[in-house]
Amino acid sequence: MRSTNETTLGLKTFFVLALGLLGTACDKEAPKAPPAPVVAEPVKTPPPPPAAVDGAVPSRPKMVANNDGLSLADRVAKRQAAEAKVAAELAAQEKERLLKYDRGKLPLHKQVFGFILKTRAQYDSAMKSGDKAKVDKLRESLNKPIVAMGKKMATIDPKGGNSNVTTDYDVMLNALANDYPEAIDASFDGDKQALADQTAELDKRSKKIEDWLVELKSAKK
Repeated sequence: MRSTNETTLGLKTFFVLALGLLGTACDKEAPKAPPAPVVAEPVKTPPPPPAAVDGAVPSRPKMVANNDGLSLADRVAKRQAAEAKVAAELAAQEKERLLKYDRGKLPLHKQVFGFILKTRAQYDSAMKSGDKAKVDKLRESLNKPIVAMGKKMATIDPKGGNSNVTTDYDVMLNALANDYPEAIDASFDGDKQALADQTAELDKRSKKIEDWLVELKSAKK
């Protein structure tokens, strides 16, 4: 059997070893805990606008007056004048374009308009006779020449939009082929209104063409 001293020595040795192991374990750093997540700050809502006093009308933003010293009527007139100036400039440019185009077709213009004037004069002469049969006979004889002149007239502005008076030529040739002689016949039967309307229309277009041809002759090349 072990003596008491041996037992005491063994216990001491055990405690010394145990304390050494404990110290070694304490020297090792404990694992660090993960950092705490960053919490975003809550979005602050803007404070509500102050409540309006009962019966009070909310204020409106003030209008800034123009510093040009003009009244509203003056500003409107100024804007309209500027717009009219631009429109006049554009109209002048368009007129110059049409003049330039038609000036290059002047011989054809003279042929077509000369035929129209001659044909109308023939109808007026027949109308003065008071003989409806004479008017009808003239109408029949003029049918082919009017169609032929219509084809020649179309060569002035084949694509359209370049001549100032080809539309007038077309209307007048159609009237001389149909509406004008019919109106003359109606006038023999007492209906004068159709002839008055046709005469006014032909006169208006003839005046426009005459004025245009004068401009073509006098325009600078």
